[in-house]
Amino acid sequence: MPTVHLSLSDAMYKQLKEKSDEIGIQITDLIKLYIKMGLQGGLASRQEGSADVLMANLSNRLDKVERDLKLKVTMMEGRYRQLEEALDYILQRLDTLEDLVGEVKAKKALDVEQESVNT
Repeated sequence: MPTVHLSLSDAMYKQLKEKSDEIGIQITDLIKLYIKMGLQGGLASRQEGSADVLMANLSNRLDKVERDLKLKVTMMEGRYRQLEEALDYILQRLDTLEDLVGEVKAKKALDVEQESVNT
């Protein structure tokens, strides 16, 4: 692809940077869009160009929302797995404690029975 190098004043670069940040596209894409609008000519194409800018802006925002959503889903899935593992561990510990309580009760019952036999 052919490459074009431009020399811009700091003020013009700042304007381009602000506009590209505003609509959510890179400066080079904004420059390409402006060139395309200029080649298509006149005010009529500016309206189409505005629609193109709006479409590019919406597309970039949608991409960002999609990335954010995927990240949040991934984080939630990870958190779900952590909670599931913690719950499994707690249930295992509860089973162990129930077994120990049963053994202690059985031993106490046996001790009480032996005391009553001895007395």
